[in-house]
Amino acid sequence: MKLRIRAGTVSDDKLCGAIMLEALVTEDIPRSFLKDNVLILPLRSNLRFIAFYDEDPVGFCDYSISKSHINYLFVYPLFQDNGVGTCLLENVQRRLETPISVNVLCRNEKAILWYLKKDFTVKKLWSEQFNGQLTAWLKLTRETL
Repeated sequence: MKLRIRAGTVSDDKLCGAIMLEALVTEDIPRSFLKDNVLILPLRSNLRFIAFYDEDPVGFCDYSISKSHINYLFVYPLFQDNGVGTCLLENVQRRLETPISVNVLCRNEKAILWYLKKDFTVKKLWSEQFNGQLTAWLKLTRETL
C-alpha cells in the first residue's frame, strides 16, 4: 500500500468527521459538531491535510498557520501505528516552519504519549467546560525540525 497526502477542503468536512468519530470515545466527541448522529468537522479558516492509503482516506490534520497550531489530527484506528499520523505531522511542520502546538485531552493518554515521542513538551495544563463537564487539557509544543 502507498501512503499519500493531499490538501483537504470544506468538501472533506463529513469525511474528516467520520475519521474523528471512529478515533474518539463517545464522551470526547464535540457535541456541537454532531448533526443527526453524523459528525461534520467544519474546516472554517484552517488548512487541512488528508492521508490516503491507496485510494482509502485513513487520517487527517486540520491546522492554523496564524496560530502555528494543530486543531485536529486523527487516524482511523485500524491504520494507527503505521506512520500515518507521523506523515501528517511532518507535512504540517514543513508547511509551518515554526514551533507548533496542539491541545490534547488529559484522559487521552495514547495521544499524549505519541506527541511526547514526537518531541513535543508539555507547556500548560488547564481545565474548562467540554461537553457539559469540567475537563482537563494539556498544551504541547514542538520546536521546528
